[in-house]
Amino acid sequence: MTIGLTAVLLTACGGSNGEGIFGGSSIDMGEASATKVVAITNDENVPQCQVNLQVKYVKGDDERARNINNAIEQRLFMYDSLQMQQAVDSFANFYTKEYQKNMAPLYREDRADETKRAWYEYKYVIETDTRRGKDNCLIYIIDLDMYEGGAHGIRQQLAMNFDEKTGKQITYDDLFVQGYQYTLRELLLEELKKQTDTNTLDELHTKDYLLTMDIYAPQNFILGDDEITFIYNPYEIAPCDKGNTELTLSYSQLKEILK
Repeated sequence: MTIGLTAVLLTACGGSNGEGIFGGSSIDMGEASATKVVAITNDENVPQCQVNLQVKYVKGDDERARNINNAIEQRLFMYDSLQMQQAVDSFANFYTKEYQKNMAPLYREDRADETKRAWYEYKYVIETDTRRGKDNCLIYIIDLDMYEGGAHGIRQQLAMNFDEKTGKQITYDDLFVQGYQYTLRELLLEELKKQTDTNTLDELHTKDYLLTMDIYAPQNFILGDDEITFIYNPYEIAPCDKGNTELTLSYSQLKEILK
């Protein structure tokens, strides 16, 4: 069962050897938070939906702050141009109301079956943090912990990275030369083989990797001082029980395609 609000994936930040495209000015961060718990119905001893949001944002109203904050709101809540506290409160209210509206009728049908109670104990937890990346790139990390019924919840780590000078989110096209896609995929595939101690695609399949898709460059990646870390969340290239898969490529490995 799902409320259908899980549209939370993101992109990242770029740079190259040399000066790069990032500024060095400081950014003053604040945090907007909301905690909301609602019962699925007005009856006693019924399942609940718990929402706990802790979202860092850039203080101020200059263009840089607006660029970063709007991008964060879009990725987390699909809102645009709200104050961050307004966005956090609005999402918490919307999510819990949708939970009651959509799940209450189903729960009433299943209430007699205690084995199904856990299906209705929803939660939606977001924690965020920031750190510096290469050339003072601002890295924005989102940890999402969600349960919307079913056998298990969903945990994801999402990474957004910003040009600290302008606040613009940087894409692969800012990082790499035109036509980079094939080379990057090959490098990622070789790193996955190395990490899983395999030599062929068939061997990867026996370990449950890439069963239904080819390797690709994920939306989530982090610019470190010496390398780029590519983050695959559960179900992206492997089953849920594998957890996150992180592949790291050094700038020297990427030098042929870096701008």
